[in-house]
Amino acid sequence: MFKQLFIDQLIVEHLWVFFLLPLPLLVIWSSWSYPSRRSALKVSFFNSLRIASGMKARDHQAVTRATWSQKLLALFVWILVITSLSRPQLVGEPMLVEHPQRDLLLSIDLSGSMETRDFTLSDGQSVDRLQAVKSLLNTFLDQRSGERIGMIFFGSAAFVQAPFTTDLKALKVLLNEAQVAMAGPKTVIGDSIALTVKMFTESKVEDRLLILLTDGNDTTSKVPPDEAAKLAKENAIKIIAIAVGDPENAGENPIDRKTLEAVAATTGGQFYYALDSSALKNVLAEINRLTPKKVENQSYSPTTDLYFWPLLAALLLILLYGAFIMVKHYGKRT
Repeated sequence: MFKQLFIDQLIVEHLWVFFLLPLPLLVIWSSWSYPSRRSALKVSFFNSLRIASGMKARDHQAVTRATWSQKLLALFVWILVITSLSRPQLVGEPMLVEHPQRDLLLSIDLSGSMETRDFTLSDGQSVDRLQAVKSLLNTFLDQRSGERIGMIFFGSAAFVQAPFTTDLKALKVLLNEAQVAMAGPKTVIGDSIALTVKMFTESKVEDRLLILLTDGNDTTSKVPPDEAAKLAKENAIKIIAIAVGDPENAGENPIDRKTLEAVAATTGGQFYYALDSSALKNVLAEINRLTPKKVENQSYSPTTDLYFWPLLAALLLILLYGAFIMVKHYGKRT
């Protein structure tokens, strides 16, 4: 069974090359001999020597014929060269390759207020807002296998934490390493959207989605959120804005629901309010339902070229035969 499986996986790309195999027959029918220009000794009993040695005379010359070992060597080398030219390949098991049809970007607020502990996980554990976002985004990313996803962190400034990638395991590692206030204590929602527009300029897909998670309002952005939303719309970027946390625990910078709603509406997206862990989980589930992952599946069979093996075998045959002739010649001399 294993042998049959191996044969089924071995293919030849240029099968027509084997039609060249009979070409050496033309050489056989014409002549297997070759002239040898060497110093000769003229003797009166040349014919007797010729008959005794089995050589044939042609125009008063001695003609040396190829030996059977030389013929076999030439034949095997020719077969190996033809086999190499046919380009044999070993085809592996078919693999399913997913090609993303949408680029998705996560923009996560790391301002100081994200350490407010007003979220309760499904196991009853009380955690801060950022920890709740991490926990649920990890599950969200597991459901997006095959998509290209990038990540932005923002606080007093916005920066790219991860470019668009299909390596969601690495993305989860970077997400889990995020800390409150690592980007500063303030909130630059507008600048984070503007940075999103810049990231999407290199995107080649038409479907572009930004998920913005924040628990405050814009404080020090150089680009106002409404202007950034217009830029996003011009670049066909849809924004889903999620307000995280209880507005009564917002502190000095309460959630600017009006601005977030306007940002989402401008781009044709949606606004959600996530008051607790359960609500945030439902929001992410709703996003999965409304924007299911978009990938194109293609079957791919990896191939390994084998042409160099017959070439190597031909070279080894020639080298071994040459070594054999040298040893034989040296043995006669000694």
